[in-house]
Amino acid sequence: MRIINSLAAGAAVFLAAVPAQAATTKIPAMQSTIQYSKTSAAASGFGNYTRATSQVVYDSATDTYTVRDTGNVATTSTFAPANITSTTANYTTYTKTSGSTTETLRLLNSGAPLISLTYVDYGRWRRATTASGTTSVNDTYVVFGTKSPSSAVTSGTASYATVVDGTFVNKTGSYAVSGTGTFDADFTAGTIAYSTTASATPETSGTAFSFGTMTGTGSIAVKSAGFSGTGVTNGSGYAMDVAGNFYGPAANEIGGLFRIKGNSGNGTGVIVGN
Repeated sequence: MRIINSLAAGAAVFLAAVPAQAATTKIPAMQSTIQYSKTSAAASGFGNYTRATSQVVYDSATDTYTVRDTGNVATTSTFAPANITSTTANYTTYTKTSGSTTETLRLLNSGAPLISLTYVDYGRWRRATTASGTTSVNDTYVVFGTKSPSSAVTSGTASYATVVDGTFVNKTGSYAVSGTGTFDADFTAGTIAYSTTASATPETSGTAFSFGTMTGTGSIAVKSAGFSGTGVTNGSGYAMDVAGNFYGPAANEIGGLFRIKGNSGNGTGVIVGN
């Protein structure tokens, strides 16, 4: 049973708490989707950013993961060990192809050099369909794990080192978003502050660029052990909003979603920290 390879140890702890006879476990999640179309030289139709609470279903009997669409919970996809096409130090990638549509699920490995997480994990589910030289893409980012109890976010402070992983689209094409930063929580005051320095790497066309350092502040929702923050537009013209949860018994980690806006582009992805 390959839980630890692609599901964070925290989720493994979550699974361990379930009775042994329960093969299928529904793990609470948040997810966001950006939809776009692209050719070899341009992109269009982007900016359809949506966010929703969700779940990841893990079946220990078959070692499979099932994810669902952001807009339609009846649309799901299951990935099995037979679908694994790539395993690196950071990610395990599953791939399925049906006709002109290719689906990939890229999951962060436990203990990954990128960031080592215990109670939260994330993945990207990409659905790409190509016809007449144009590829239509749905990139869904999902973050899931063992959320903190409300008692863990009522007093004290905490600081986290973060990474971001996402997709940004503008008229020149689609870009992979990566970066690092800090996230500070004041549980007594019920506030957060964050700073992320990120860059964009072109997937097919366009030129790599930097978003610069994006900052923001927000509040903590104690009952749900959640947070949300609004970004400030920086000198490069970009702002990053966040929404997520604290994870682990003592708010050990954070996991959430981000949205980057600016310069006629739109992006979404995950922000995680320890």
